[in-house]
Amino acid sequence: MSKYVTVINGRFVDEKDAQVSVLDHGFLFGDSIYEVVRTVQGKLFGARQHLKRLHASADALGLKLPLMDEQFIDLMREMHRRKPGSESYLRVIVTRGVGELDLHPASCTSPTVIGIAKPLPQWPAESYSRGAKVILAGVRRNPKNATDPAIKSGNYLNNVLAIVEARAAGAAEAVMLNVQGHVTECTTSNVFLVQGGELHTPDLGEGLLAGVTRSFVLELARKLSLRCHERAISAQELLAADEVFITSSTRDIMPVAAIGDIPLRHSPGPVTKRLMEAFNTVLLDPSNLIA
Repeated sequence: MSKYVTVINGRFVDEKDAQVSVLDHGFLFGDSIYEVVRTVQGKLFGARQHLKRLHASADALGLKLPLMDEQFIDLMREMHRRKPGSESYLRVIVTRGVGELDLHPASCTSPTVIGIAKPLPQWPAESYSRGAKVILAGVRRNPKNATDPAIKSGNYLNNVLAIVEARAAGAAEAVMLNVQGHVTECTTSNVFLVQGGELHTPDLGEGLLAGVTRSFVLELARKLSLRCHERAISAQELLAADEVFITSSTRDIMPVAAIGDIPLRHSPGPVTKRLMEAFNTVLLDPSNLIA
């Protein structure tokens, strides 16, 4: 039995039968957007925030979403219901659709909606108790005036190159710098550092995705009266930090033990531990869950 549940334009099909046209511009040109929603106790976590970002990505591409928000939510509910196991990773993809073999999307008249569900990934317990290893990637993040990282699109080639680099170095993630040499984000997660008991994370203007978990952590830090700064961060500052952690929808808050061969002073450090413990209240907050 496959671990995946797949649905294309509202039709649930077996994984082996899940097909899109070779003329779909999502396949041809990466002309697509997507979001990933996880479940907590079988309920959709942060779905409204993810759909808001999906709308922002669609607007940036001039792509009209073919479903209303409640229809996307119903789709994700059904994907979770059909998937074996308990908690789910739910990916919804919207492509430009089928058109001519031409870059211009004018011939694409009907977007394709794809859903893929699988069990929620389980990261090694040691990554949370002792911290994960990351690297500083050699490949740079796309600049905002090229393919804006604020758009969660199917254009992920530089992220692919960075994660290949990371895995070759025995690391779980790769921190990517922008063309100015400032920290942006990891390949599929945001990054925070702690210095002198204060929290720092790259400003969105540096060229990164506005992570949903990132937003939850910023809000949580304010509630905990932790001073937090969104600003430009150099690679040297990151390497010299007291604590570093990464965040994503599947990782929550994961401490970093080392960046390349350089160990961090604390992993997990006191601020990271405090946020990790408090994040459980965010995960279980009824206002963040949709049954």
